[in-house]
Amino acid sequence: MNTRNAVARVARALGWWLMVLVGLLLLATVNRVTYGGGPEVDRIGTASARECVEYGPVSLHGFGTTYRCTAEVRWADGDVEQREFPAGQLSPSDVGTPVEVYLDIGDGVQEETTIGRNGSARFSELRFPVKIALGFAVFLVLGLGALYNTYRVFRPGTGSDTESDSGGSKRGGRKDDWPVTAAERAGVPIPRLVVRLRLLSAWCLLVAIAVPVSTVVRFDAERAPRFVSPWPQVGRALLVDVPAAGAVIIGLVLAVLLYATASAAHRDAARVVKYGPDYLARGLSGGEPARALLATRMSRLAESERASRAFGIGFGVALLGLAAWAVTRVVSAMPGDAPWSVWLAGARDSVLLACLALILLFTAETRYHRLSELLARHEINHVNRGTENGFVAS
Repeated sequence: MNTRNAVARVARALGWWLMVLVGLLLLATVNRVTYGGGPEVDRIGTASARECVEYGPVSLHGFGTTYRCTAEVRWADGDVEQREFPAGQLSPSDVGTPVEVYLDIGDGVQEETTIGRNGSARFSELRFPVKIALGFAVFLVLGLGALYNTYRVFRPGTGSDTESDSGGSKRGGRKDDWPVTAAERAGVPIPRLVVRLRLLSAWCLLVAIAVPVSTVVRFDAERAPRFVSPWPQVGRALLVDVPAAGAVIIGLVLAVLLYATASAAHRDAARVVKYGPDYLARGLSGGEPARALLATRMSRLAESERASRAFGIGFGVALLGLAAWAVTRVVSAMPGDAPWSVWLAGARDSVLLACLALILLFTAETRYHRLSELLARHEINHVNRGTENGFVAS
């Protein structure tokens, strides 16, 4: 490895670690800004700040100037005590001025005790998903990127700085038996299966965003021991009241897995185009030639093609019907004078189901049809290569 490449790799590794540091500071900032308990709390009262400690503009509490204050708290039941409030809840402007506060002992998912300035609980269900998403990006994406680039700086040299994207060159001591280059993948028409997987990955991200955001209007009121939602109709309009944190965790994981599967499916299609029957027949048992084994397999797929197509279209139509039912629930549950944001929150399930149904219907494709098109492409390429070499393939 020459000096220029060594410097470039060190600079790349430092850049990744800088992004990790910035990501951690952003995570701390989000943690401070979105701090708070759930809509229902254990105690409410007023607090008057006594003294505050300043942090910032960059600190362990993230970006921006913030204060950690000690205050005298008078609870609604008459108790008076001294309490320290987390950074961002009170400021020097609150010294001597009573402000509404709350205490949430917490249980279940939120086990920590939270105390802070009382106000709208609109973001109480949103803060966990936001932290999860940002933490996922910092620790998984940026963290793995930083570790990998650091490994590249210190790993033993291999005598070459080039790494083939084909998968045919050695990478980590492993050799691919069916190599394809990036150019060969790019030259293959993208099958509908790949399009479907990519769209489903995007749909999972949409779910991870839509579910927590739809809770905002439901909790747009001050925290209280017996919290009452200003728009309970939103909950009645939904088909399934999915926990926001669970939707984000599962949505992000499935989005990554589906996108990775789409990349693998695209590479698999390129291998079919390049190697044809030999690649498709690699796992088939029997002593016959590859083309004969593949012909038998394709005939079986052709026999089940009509049933497979009918099942796929039927499932998509069923989802459209479920989305239509969800629309009727929204119309019956929502009052006519509800703002557009409330209507959007209540229509969450109908929109998500309709999007899923359209993805499945417009990317419907049987396995027989997909393989037939890829094999036809292989035969065309085979003939073209034979012509270029001065002979015509039989």
